[in-house]
Amino acid sequence: MAADLLKKPSSTSSQHQNKKVECADSLFDYLFAAMIDTLRTGGDQGPRKEELLAETVRAIGFDVGYRLAESIAQGRVLAAESLEVNVMKFICKEFWIEIFKKQIDKLQTNNQGVFVLRDAKFRWLAPFTANDESTRRAAATVLNFPCGLIKGALENLGINSTVQAEVAPAVPSCSFTIKIRRSGSGSSSSAPLSAR
Repeated sequence: MAADLLKKPSSTSSQHQNKKVECADSLFDYLFAAMIDTLRTGGDQGPRKEELLAETVRAIGFDVGYRLAESIAQGRVLAAESLEVNVMKFICKEFWIEIFKKQIDKLQTNNQGVFVLRDAKFRWLAPFTANDESTRRAAATVLNFPCGLIKGALENLGINSTVQAEVAPAVPSCSFTIKIRRSGSGSSSSAPLSAR
């Protein structure tokens, strides 16, 4: 029996190791809600509580996004001549499909390092049906995780950025604004956005 454990893996077991492992959406939803609840009720209860919660959720999202991008982008080559646009297209298509089972609905850019990703039916905001201030705050807390996911993925792909989310008036619609941080330049310009 012990000798069996020390055998070299067969080709079928190495193929099995390369298969993608997924969990049910309902399991993720439960774990995500439990994580937010645990972070909200534990730790610092001071005046910066919500800010610290947002930072922590973003940091967890960053780590997950960084690792996911590495896994999803493995073996893909992104053209260097328009790297930012190609990376954004990768985020809107392959990365978004891997996580949310759909492409982003709209990508806009001002061609100066600002990209806006719009999702008309963001799955993680579907439980938020009311359109009052407390619902919008709760939705904003949830959006910290995908902000971290996006930032982590971009960082892994060589793009330093800031990512902000906004809940649209018609929940579950939202948008993510990505500003590319270019070395040696100030903040990105606020030129008009064009569709991609």
